[in-house]
Amino acid sequence: MMTYYQERLLAIIEQADYSLLTKKAYRSDVRHLCRHVERIDVPSLQRYGKFLRDTYAPATVARRLHALSILFDHLVAERSLQTNPLIRVKKPVPAPHRRLAFTYDDVHRVIETIRDETVYAFSFLLLHTGLRFSEARDLQLADVDFVREQLLVRSGKGDKVRQVPLHHALRRVLTRYIETIRPDALPLFCEDSGRPVNPAKFRRFLKEASQICLGRIIRPHDIRVTFATTLYHVHQTDILTIMRLLGHSDVRTTQHYVLPSHDIAH
Repeated sequence: MMTYYQERLLAIIEQADYSLLTKKAYRSDVRHLCRHVERIDVPSLQRYGKFLRDTYAPATVARRLHALSILFDHLVAERSLQTNPLIRVKKPVPAPHRRLAFTYDDVHRVIETIRDETVYAFSFLLLHTGLRFSEARDLQLADVDFVREQLLVRSGKGDKVRQVPLHHALRRVLTRYIETIRPDALPLFCEDSGRPVNPAKFRRFLKEASQICLGRIIRPHDIRVTFATTLYHVHQTDILTIMRLLGHSDVRTTQHYVLPSHDIAH
């Protein structure tokens, strides 16, 4: 029985208009569910919910159950299920989390210690554009317009295309990287093999450098938050402009990025 549900849920994910990252997360959620339950009914899913609450952080449990509930609604709509059993499963309430942003100077100091030229240029671009990791990784050389001083972001969330300014300091870094380091390949940032920059390698370099410099770990998303908070608090950029630069469709999402200045770590 679970084989049938797994196949149906995976098919629903593939047919839905989700981003690649969302599809990947949902597939992982489905496979995890099917490894731990034998039936799709209320008692089985209540036991599964308890297992999740005993094993994972509240935010992780809430996200996973929410994703599965959305997929179960599809099963109800196609009459593979009579009702959504997750409606009767207790959902955890994540504790309020006070997120701290890193200052521009902190992130810049960390980046300046990175000796791998590709990782350095990639990090520098994140800090001066606010791109998501996946957006920067998908950039191609043709997306860099040095004449108009802008970047074309083709793989935004929801397949949205946008343009972001090319900061003068970033222009210098990219010019040097392209002319002296970058191999002849399609991706803007790539390894010697021509493959796109390796996510695990990038995160490892960033983690090690930030631990040494700051005693805290900087992640790619932290750099995106720093870009937004710097524009808002230091350069007095209006929230709608920041929203467009970040590729958000709702200004309320941007407001979560633009933290109060007392939440910026020093």
